[in-house]
Amino acid sequence: MRRIRIAAAVVAVAYIAVQGFQDFVYRTLPVPETPAEELLQGAAPLHLVRSTLMLFAMLGLVFIYTTIALQRLRARPLLASVAIAGFGVFGLLEIALRSVELFWTQVQLPAAYLANPDPGILDRLATFQAVQGALYFPLMLATWIGSVALYVLFAPPPRIHWVLRAALALNLVRITARMLTTFAGIPLLPTAIYEQIYIGLVLAFYVPVTYWLLRVDDT
Repeated sequence: MRRIRIAAAVVAVAYIAVQGFQDFVYRTLPVPETPAEELLQGAAPLHLVRSTLMLFAMLGLVFIYTTIALQRLRARPLLASVAIAGFGVFGLLEIALRSVELFWTQVQLPAAYLANPDPGILDRLATFQAVQGALYFPLMLATWIGSVALYVLFAPPPRIHWVLRAALALNLVRITARMLTTFAGIPLLPTAIYEQIYIGLVLAFYVPVTYWLLRVDDT
């Protein structure tokens, strides 16, 4: 298990780097003012690289969470299985959405729009974004369930598990606030604020997780 945990820690560091690159892209490129600008900007090389990296990063996240859950699979098989299933659903939805976003809305639709600027192409982009927004509810719910399962899975904790549980608690607060803001209309964490602090939240979660993966032992 130690080699697998080290591999997961390496993946976590790589994920932080990918998120840092994504933050750089969003802060570097201008905010599109029209749907047409948004469509064409998606085909920019920086956005294509960002989307490709994020697509593969989702596979890495499933690996990280599965590795954490497997640490206590023998001790608490039901909770570990719930966590693995929750993050498995999260991974499938993320990979599906990001694949469609990359290959359809960032490659095919911009090329089609440049060849023939049909307003119907912009409607397809808007439809995908609406479907994407709706699917983020089961995606976030699956992540929330998986995080709760992991939090309980490592209780009562030895000292080293407090690092992991603190990170999971922060993640649960983030997910809950975003779900209530997006789907219940309770402005606990508005998008404008969330986008500004997102990279900080990534660091606050994955740095402790990386530390835990490297320091925890097989017992």
